Amino acid sequence: MITTDKTTAPVTDTEVYHESFADGPGVAVQSGGASLTQVTDKTFAGNDDGTALYVSDRQNDYSAADFNFTDIGLENGKTYTVTVTGYVDSDVTVPTDAQVVLSTVDSYTWLSNVNFVAGEAFTLTKEFTVDTSADSKLRVQSNGEGATVPFYVGDILITEEATSGGEEPAPEDDRPDALPFETVTFEDQDLAGFEARGEVETLTVTDEANNTADGSYALKVEDREQAWNGPSLRVEQFIDKGLEYKITAWVKLISPDSSQLQLSTQVGSGDGASYNNLEGKTVTAADGWVQFEGTYRYSSVGDEYVTIYVESSNNATASYYIDDISFEPTGTGTVEVQKDLTPIKDVYQNDFLIGNAVSAKEFEGTRLELLTMHHNVVTAENAMKPGYAYGTYPEFDFTAEDALVTDAHSAGLDMVGHVLVWHQQSEESLHTDANGDPLPREEALANLRNHVKTTVEHFGDRVISWDVVNEAMNDNPPNPSDWKASLRNSGWLKAIGTDYVKESFLAAKEALNGKDVKLYYNDYNDDNQNKAEAIYQMIKEINEEYKAENNGELLIDGMGMQAHYNLNTNPENVEKSLEKFTSVTSEVSVTELDVTAGSDNVLTEAQEVEQAYLYAQLFKLYKEYAGDIARVTFWGLNDATSWRAAQSPLLFDADLQAKEAYYAVIDPEKYIAENEPVEKVIKQGNALYGTPSIDGSVDDIWSDAPELPVNQYQMAWQGASGVTKALWDNENLYVLVNVSDAQLDKSNANAWEQDSIEVFVDQNNEKTSSYQDDDGQYRVNFDNETSFNPPSIADGFVSATKVDGTNYTVEVKIPLDSITPANDTEIGFDVQINDAKDGARQSAATWNDTAGTGYQDTSVFGVLNLVAGDNSTDPGDGGETPDPGEEPGDSGETPEKPSKDVVVVKPVVKDKTATVDIKEVKKVKKDGQLIVDLSENDSSIVVSFTEEQIKELKEKNATITITKKDVKVEIPASLLTNGNKAVDIKITKMKDIDGALSAVYDFKIVQGGEEISEFSGKVTLTFSVDTSKVDNPDNVKVFYWNPDSKAWELVGGTYKDGSITVEVDHFSTYTVFETSGEDSPDTEDPQVEDGQELPDTATSTFNWLVVGFTLLIAGAAFFLLSNRRRA
Repeated sequence: MITTDKTTAPVTDTEVYHESFADGPGVAVQSGGASLTQVTDKTFAGNDDGTALYVSDRQNDYSAADFNFTDIGLENGKTYTVTVTGYVDSDVTVPTDAQVVLSTVDSYTWLSNVNFVAGEAFTLTKEFTVDTSADSKLRVQSNGEGATVPFYVGDILITEEATSGGEEPAPEDDRPDALPFETVTFEDQDLAGFEARGEVETLTVTDEANNTADGSYALKVEDREQAWNGPSLRVEQFIDKGLEYKITAWVKLISPDSSQLQLSTQVGSGDGASYNNLEGKTVTAADGWVQFEGTYRYSSVGDEYVTIYVESSNNATASYYIDDISFEPTGTGTVEVQKDLTPIKDVYQNDFLIGNAVSAKEFEGTRLELLTMHHNVVTAENAMKPGYAYGTYPEFDFTAEDALVTDAHSAGLDMVGHVLVWHQQSEESLHTDANGDPLPREEALANLRNHVKTTVEHFGDRVISWDVVNEAMNDNPPNPSDWKASLRNSGWLKAIGTDYVKESFLAAKEALNGKDVKLYYNDYNDDNQNKAEAIYQMIKEINEEYKAENNGELLIDGMGMQAHYNLNTNPENVEKSLEKFTSVTSEVSVTELDVTAGSDNVLTEAQEVEQAYLYAQLFKLYKEYAGDIARVTFWGLNDATSWRAAQSPLLFDADLQAKEAYYAVIDPEKYIAENEPVEKVIKQGNALYGTPSIDGSVDDIWSDAPELPVNQYQMAWQGASGVTKALWDNENLYVLVNVSDAQLDKSNANAWEQDSIEVFVDQNNEKTSSYQDDDGQYRVNFDNETSFNPPSIADGFVSATKVDGTNYTVEVKIPLDSITPANDTEIGFDVQINDAKDGARQSAATWNDTAGTGYQDTSVFGVLNLVAGDNSTDPGDGGETPDPGEEPGDSGETPEKPSKDVVVVKPVVKDKTATVDIKEVKKVKKDGQLIVDLSENDSSIVVSFTEEQIKELKEKNATITITKKDVKVEIPASLLTNGNKAVDIKITKMKDIDGALSAVYDFKIVQGGEEISEFSGKVTLTFSVDTSKVDNPDNVKVFYWNPDSKAWELVGGTYKDGSITVEVDHFSTYTVFETSGEDSPDTEDPQVEDGQELPDTATSTFNWLVVGFTLLIAGAAFFLLSNRRRA
């Protein structure tokens, strides 16, 4: 179709976009360095008004005029007709075969092309369907022969064919309903759809092992080569989008003896996929069948490709069986975004951009709704990393990256380019040959420049910044003033040398050719002052050199502080780093913010508040530096999809609902004012009495010692992890560490940068900020090479190691020569696992300290309690013997000597329910004690036992002890009188009550569906008491709530050293008051923390009918009581 003027006859088509350039260039954007200029005197056929866009200074075929789909109103999936009218001046020399081309970008598809003819008009017209997964714009350009021909665009008209009306709009999502999933048992001796994820693994249905009741078969997985290899099953057909599913798999480790394994789900395929860990843990071959289970809400099904699979985070070769795989909806329904929340981007609209990390799944449904509500910029979590730039090397393929950028722009979001040069997730052939040796410098340098130039030119100004070099610096370098010596020993460094960093920025700067795109250096552990200093020195030197040669212009525009923090992060160190970086760059961005708290996908209420408080401190700091900060980006939309999901690090929970951290972020000053700083939680562990052989083999004597997980990470990267156990005798501490690793490396001369373990001991547990004579750091690498801090502690130390593939076991003996070890002695203790790769330490996992300062500061150690376990002869209790004439119940009551038959177990906690492995229950001896360690929990919890476990405990006449942060419950199994039926012990935390000296708890036992509220024997309760509220220790007593009399009634108890213990014969609601004589405190009725009514119990026969009246008089009554106490 050729138009003869700027007006057209009425048509039935709908006009979507029409540009005559009468008011300027409009939304046209230059490409390839072309100049775009409005002219008003260029008449030609179809352009009678003379206004046009002149496209000049052309040097390439893509030197052109671009029109972004979002700017001209084109929508994905719709069909349009586009018509372009243009002209070439008569004095232009037109090369042979030169053509003008209408194309789509980013697939570079030609829609229409005609010859350039000097002095003549041209028309391009084509009907096409928009596909935003492939393209983001229209381009008026030329072919190669016409690369230098200047031309005019006089008119662009885009229409959409009008419909007859009345049609029902297509549903947004017409996916078929989910099919039912049948548990995979392999009993039909078929793979049941499982495939080798890495295409190298061997999957075999075998009768060597089985977990299915009355079954015989399982799937054997072997010949893995990468940590992500494993059996994978597609499940998209079993998903109703938006629902949450529970995924379960039973796994039995074959080899090595111990390994980390994890259950995961992948959403989407190709570069746009996301990878989500559901549950991971370290298991041993001796464990037998272990259940892995997690939940995931599938707000997206990607490109109709979703899988579940079993892999490892750090072991490439472990072999194992899987069986009884299930995939079922949780029944929780769909979730909605909270529309009444204040958008975070609005709060900080005058300060800095608010960003998030994305994959393809973020651009649909509720995830997109939440993303666009709170953010205005995004970063590709994986899709734009260096390795994703290639199809088959050396051919570039930006298809997935382009789709992501298009999705972002279509959603009104800016895009950050992440990342150009990195030692991870990159094409190794760029710097390393087939034998693993570095390429010659000039060849590697040419590859680097080509990679950077091609990538930067491809995306142009569709991104607002690039992370040019990522994570080039070693962690905690010993001499940070020498930044070149502090660089990570990466493939780029080996091939090119220390100037590869500067060369990367020079290549990016050249490729930008003046475009306003900021260039960043990006790194983690930015709050570590040694590392921050090394980065500062690097940027300072590179920028000063470039400024001197380029009229004061900076080469490195910005510093990206990744900000992968944890609850031990000190905001003062963050500020120190900010001050350094702002002095040598034009801007700083917080690029990957998250704050880990909790573990195993469980976040206690106390941990959530502590996490929020740190977020508030950080955002208060960011506001103070708003003039220097360009962007704050969170690394993930919600906890369930975070790369550190098990530690709940983000602002929104698994159901996309706001956590405490959200409220801290939107008003940090208010949150800090309304909440007290949280006292740091120090982990507690137990060492049993016994003397093992130190030979690298695991003796039977270790079997009863409780495991302590070494899986908290000091750095952003999460590598090797493991478990540790401890024993003690009258002279020594013994420590066993089982390490799960992906590869073993001791090539670095620095002992701390080798694959190794470290044991930290503070014998007198004084928690000093520097080492005393009784303190020490003991390091052993996988090859049993030792080092010590200070060196003098080597005397008497013995170690042994055993390597199993890429895993290893370490046993050590440490003399306890500064104390007399005795029962109930507490020592400062921690264990750290260093993970080395390519000659540098990439991660450090610990039991307690995530600050990374244990080498100089014992206050960050956990506490290890020396317990008289069942291996003991008679280690003694180490305490004074009270006067035997004193009556029980007096302050001088003889303390009960801890049982020698103690089994301590860390339960699995999900949905506020704690469960215990039957193997741990079977370890309990006759008349022994099972301690369920919930010492980090201070909220409501249900502890559940199966029929088999109750039968085992009752036959052994055992005592069940549940230890929480603020209360302990001891229940003899003999009091569970409803046979061997399953038991739920429900401990419900109530709202705090004015005047109470402790938390308020309601206790209930339900066995076989029947409540047991009164006991034939005694149950022991121990409450932690707020000592700051105690005036007279003799008047500190336990009370229970009697709903019949509407009063707190005295129970009694023995108070000592901040806790009070009492024996009771029934369950009810209990707390602690200080009162005079036998007076009952006058205060409010107990209520559940969340405002719900307390469930009926035998001592709570009706719900509180007079709460309002009681609350009305509570203040006055308690005032009188308080005055009476102080008279």
